[in-house]
Amino acid sequence: MGDSRSRAVTLMGSYGLFAGLTLLVVARPELGPSAVPAFGLCLLWSDLRRDGESPIVLTFLATLVAAVLLVRSVESRPLIAAALGGLWLLAGAQAAQRGRQFSDEREMLLEQMNLQDQIRDDERDLKYYRSYEETVGVDTRLRRDLSDAAKSLSGTLDGREVQSRLITILQDRFPAARVSVVGGAGEDPLLLAAQRRRGPVLIKDARQEKQVVPGARFVSGVAIPLKVMRQAAGFVKLESDAAGAFGPDEVRTADLFATMASLSLENIRLYESVHRQATHDALTQLHSHRAFQQRLQEEVLRSGRSQTPLSLIMLDVDHFKRYNDTFGHQAGDQLLRTLAAILGSFARPVDFAARYGGEEFALILPNYVRTEAVQVAERIRARIAEEPFVFNGAPTRATMSLGVASFPTDATTASQIVRVADERLYKAKHGGRNQVVG
Repeated sequence: MGDSRSRAVTLMGSYGLFAGLTLLVVARPELGPSAVPAFGLCLLWSDLRRDGESPIVLTFLATLVAAVLLVRSVESRPLIAAALGGLWLLAGAQAAQRGRQFSDEREMLLEQMNLQDQIRDDERDLKYYRSYEETVGVDTRLRRDLSDAAKSLSGTLDGREVQSRLITILQDRFPAARVSVVGGAGEDPLLLAAQRRRGPVLIKDARQEKQVVPGARFVSGVAIPLKVMRQAAGFVKLESDAAGAFGPDEVRTADLFATMASLSLENIRLYESVHRQATHDALTQLHSHRAFQQRLQEEVLRSGRSQTPLSLIMLDVDHFKRYNDTFGHQAGDQLLRTLAAILGSFARPVDFAARYGGEEFALILPNYVRTEAVQVAERIRARIAEEPFVFNGAPTRATMSLGVASFPTDATTASQIVRVADERLYKAKHGGRNQVVG
């Protein structure tokens, strides 16, 4: 209100003074050379009051008055022209000054706007850092727990131990919850919901979600499916008797730990698969020749320390080349697989059945003397002789020759017991095949 009133006073004063001077010039034209410079007072007054539009209007009107005077007062034209030129110079100087002032004011306004933007940015950053400060403790703890969990879960090659450690980790993280790892959904409504959804399920209050978890024996719960090699491998379940005990953050945290456990289980399976490929024959699934040599060395050393007997049976298929030529290599592979299964059926948990090479097999019998091993070999031979070995719906026939050697009666080292058993195997072959020599 004050600025508007001051502006009105400025305008009235400037234009009143200008009107008075104009009337004076009209009444007494001889005063024109003196009146024109007096118009500059109007310009100065307007500039002093910082009225941006009036100087331009007044300059224009003063120029018109001066033009009229130039026409009417011939003898005063030089003075009037000089006065008009001075008026224009004054107007130009005022315009330049106003331009500089406007530029300065604009720069100050821009600077003020920049400062306001910086203040808003600082306030936003301050709000963010306050929020970060509130959550950094939780995030730090989660990272630490994840690091500890990774070390714990990857530090074993036992799948059951991984599950046990996962339960311990989740119990430490959620001390008020009941934590369990189960192999299947069964009739559990929470696990069935996770199975249908194929992902984590959060129940904040089972009393209000009876359609999802009918007959639930908990108030709030979380179920997370476990997957190993993209196959279902069970569930992680957290339960509480308090409503709202779990939220999205708790679900994400538990899911992270469950995922780490799944990766550990996958690593165990990969290790077991690689180890089995390295120690087992791909065709027969019996132990490989390399595994046999290592195990025989261990058994000989054990028998030597404990002064207990050890026997070895070497087995070889009779006329295997003829069998392949007659029925084909697929039939030969099928024959070797069936022979391996028969040999494995005679092996005790402490025994060690292996494919020695080609159509030759071996069976390590700890704590068996030679007579006992010969009896086992004879039962194996008879069982194989009776087997029809059906291929493509037609029965075939195959027999095996067997050689038996024992520690320490026949040999005292692993290489010696293999050599003696192999010699007796070939003696059985040269003696007519389909027999045991021990």
